[in-house]
Amino acid sequence: MLAEPLVPLYDEGELAAAADIDEATKRRILHAFYVSENRNYYQLLGVARDADKKLIKSAYFELSKLFHPDSLFGKDLGPFKSKMEVVFKRLTEAYEVLGRNQRRKEYDEYLASTDQTHAIQETLEQAAVEPIAEPAEPERGFDYDSPPRRDSVLPPPMPPAAEARPAAKVDVRPPQTADQRRQQARERLRRSLGGPVPAPVTAALSGNTATRPNPTPSSGAPRASSVAPPSPTSDRADRRDSAIKGLQQSLRSSAMSASRVDPVVALLKRAQDAERAGDMLAAASALQSALALDSNRVEIQQQYERVSKAVTRSLADNYEKQARYEEKMGKWAAAAMSWDRVSEGRPNDVNAARSAAEAMLKAGGDLYRAQRLAQRAVDIAPSDVANVVVLARVLLAAGLRLNAKRELEKAVKLDPQNEMIRISYAKRANPTELRWRQ
Repeated sequence: MLAEPLVPLYDEGELAAAADIDEATKRRILHAFYVSENRNYYQLLGVARDADKKLIKSAYFELSKLFHPDSLFGKDLGPFKSKMEVVFKRLTEAYEVLGRNQRRKEYDEYLASTDQTHAIQETLEQAAVEPIAEPAEPERGFDYDSPPRRDSVLPPPMPPAAEARPAAKVDVRPPQTADQRRQQARERLRRSLGGPVPAPVTAALSGNTATRPNPTPSSGAPRASSVAPPSPTSDRADRRDSAIKGLQQSLRSSAMSASRVDPVVALLKRAQDAERAGDMLAAASALQSALALDSNRVEIQQQYERVSKAVTRSLADNYEKQARYEEKMGKWAAAAMSWDRVSEGRPNDVNAARSAAEAMLKAGGDLYRAQRLAQRAVDIAPSDVANVVVLARVLLAAGLRLNAKRELEKAVKLDPQNEMIRISYAKRANPTELRWRQ
């Protein structure tokens, strides 16, 4: 807990506050104050989750020597005193929970639930796209005439600047047509084979997949001496077979490249399989990746919204357990967030909406969001006086006194025997003074 981060969480200007302590102590107090708010009890004490009571006690008393205000008795601590008190209070709370078996068991269950929900929530919110495995590209036959692929051969090294080189000749000839390039390829192949180009190769080079017959001279006509092979017949046949195999491999490679699976289609298939198996989180993750690749397909967006809502509903039970524990510990900001998650997963749960609004009110949180949640509770169960009173309290906290008055009028009509509601309505009391009969 005491390790300083690379970037301080506090404003450097806070170090200038007047206090009878050195800068290192100021930094330690400020860092602990800001860090401790978001650490669990084990992290606060700097112990592992399986630490025994002896180690927990030792860690607590070691930290108490650093952060108990009396440890700097007699010194003017200025604004750092209140921060030390907050840190010491949090440390004491951690020790009291982890030092008692039952309370520690409840806390461990709470931590396990939060770890699970946080992991799932992060998975839903991430935007990373998982690559789809594609079939391995077959080995290509070496082609002596075709230029090497750019992605397989490094460019030649550039000559030193000081080295004099003759100026390169500029080719001003017009670009060749496809027929001209095919004719040149046939001619090069004919020269390398030392004879007529085989019909399958000729057809492939001409762009026609149909086999064309290769005219052969009549039995009585002698072959021209200019095309006689310079090497033995067997060597010529081997070179011809090698060229044909290379061309066949190249054609097969092109066919496989054209038939590769669309990654979006693969992701949709993965999502469908995961949903059938009951793994809604994996389905949502796959659909999210598909959306990252193709965000314009409305059907993918609709599927993702449907599946993500199913995941959120499945998490509602966990969030409710967390919310109740946080309420028990008086952690109203955390409880408000947890109840809000429950309300997202169960939009028709009146208790979740009302509890979220009330927790936000107690935590001094987002009053606009609290108003919407309280209004949702009223819309679901308009005859429940508790919902109306919570909405009135939120409106009063937001300074909307006339709107709050109207809600209190409704509450009085719903429960005329409730003295506290009647008094609150009559006095337009401060929202913290409003109570209602359970």
